[in-house]
Amino acid sequence: MTNDEDLSAPDAPADADSPAADPDSLFVGIFDRTGKFRSVKPLSRASLSAVQAAIDQLPEEDKSTAQSRRRSTPIPAMTSGHKTPLPGTEHFLVLTGSFGPSIEKQPSLWGDGGFDLLTPSGSLRIEGQTLKENTWLQHYVARELGPEGLKDLAGLLDVYIFLTKGRHQKQDVEVTAKQVLQRIGREGHADDNDEQDRLLNTAFYLARSYVVVHSSTQKRTTPLLVLESVIEDTDGNKTLRYHLGQDFFDALFGTTPRHYALPTPRVIGYHSVKSQHELLLSFFLGNRLALGKGHCSLYFVTVCTQSALYALERLLRGEKNRMRDAMQVIYALERLEQDELIVRSPHEDVDAILAVNLCLDPTTESQLAPATLSRIQRILPGLKGYQTKTLNAKRRIALQRLLNVEASNEDIAEEIPEYSTRLTFSAGPLLQLENQDAPKEAGPK
Repeated sequence: MTNDEDLSAPDAPADADSPAADPDSLFVGIFDRTGKFRSVKPLSRASLSAVQAAIDQLPEEDKSTAQSRRRSTPIPAMTSGHKTPLPGTEHFLVLTGSFGPSIEKQPSLWGDGGFDLLTPSGSLRIEGQTLKENTWLQHYVARELGPEGLKDLAGLLDVYIFLTKGRHQKQDVEVTAKQVLQRIGREGHADDNDEQDRLLNTAFYLARSYVVVHSSTQKRTTPLLVLESVIEDTDGNKTLRYHLGQDFFDALFGTTPRHYALPTPRVIGYHSVKSQHELLLSFFLGNRLALGKGHCSLYFVTVCTQSALYALERLLRGEKNRMRDAMQVIYALERLEQDELIVRSPHEDVDAILAVNLCLDPTTESQLAPATLSRIQRILPGLKGYQTKTLNAKRRIALQRLLNVEASNEDIAEEIPEYSTRLTFSAGPLLQLENQDAPKEAGPK
């Protein structure tokens, strides 16, 4: 209230019959929903009961609006066995691929409008509604977009599913950034402004990203999120209101659902830098297993590039660190199998590489999945008599076969075992799949 505001009397002279002329009258302050003062009005004591009766007649939701704005819907912490459904579609594969470190970003080619981002699985259109939004999106993609955003994506989807149960595509959820961070296990950082801003940035990116579709009827998908508003109150609490885009809603809740459910606490527990291989591979292979109805076979080069971990150029012969990079992917696959997300079928080259590593360094045993360890125990006796130089040569040859780019052609059905063969995966016990080509039956059987 400013100093020149006098609440002791109304602005105009009081009429003799007005409430203000009554020495027993009351003055009522008028405030808007944000708590900001608007005006003051006189009220006679005689009319007090009538006003109270009118207030009592207001719908319950109107009387509690201010209170509900201050009190957020409680969202319980995830249990250890909690799973989050994710769309198991080619479009979602394109979107999640954009969070990989191999994505080439060329800000010098971006103009004032929207811009395209090429991912391993397709093209993504990033387009704001204003020049200011496009400038912000360019900054986000160039400097912030990375694997950590996949955790925020999972949290935003999980909270939406928890609150709406997929009842209606346009049903909004209204949650604070703090609630989402707490939901994904970031309780200790949920009040951190930088963490909240990063979550909001990811949400805005997801609301302005469209997968390019080449068909006569559709040019691009709906965004993953439709972000209706972001509000920050006087206490610094940031509230998001959003729902899912139609295409992704249909994949999760439509008549022909196509999704996969990851064990959320385990996946978001992967460090976005130290364990980014596991984080990206869990999204990538989960999606491919959903598309393949629980099975998929891919060349090792495809796994490395399509998961957006490495650009193809980095795996070519002559690249300094390509074998080290390949080893990181192999052990990440072992961890995913240890965590029961996938099951890798026996593969001569991969098993030989891991057997040599175990022979040279027994401490690597802790990094192997039980099924892998059981298989390579049969290989170890044949390696015991070799010198280190020979073992290194055997490992190098196996790695070279895995990294044979020319032979890793997914479009050709026939494999050439002398050069390279595909790795075969199936869904692990903790990866839940929903992939139906026929509509769900209504009601009980």
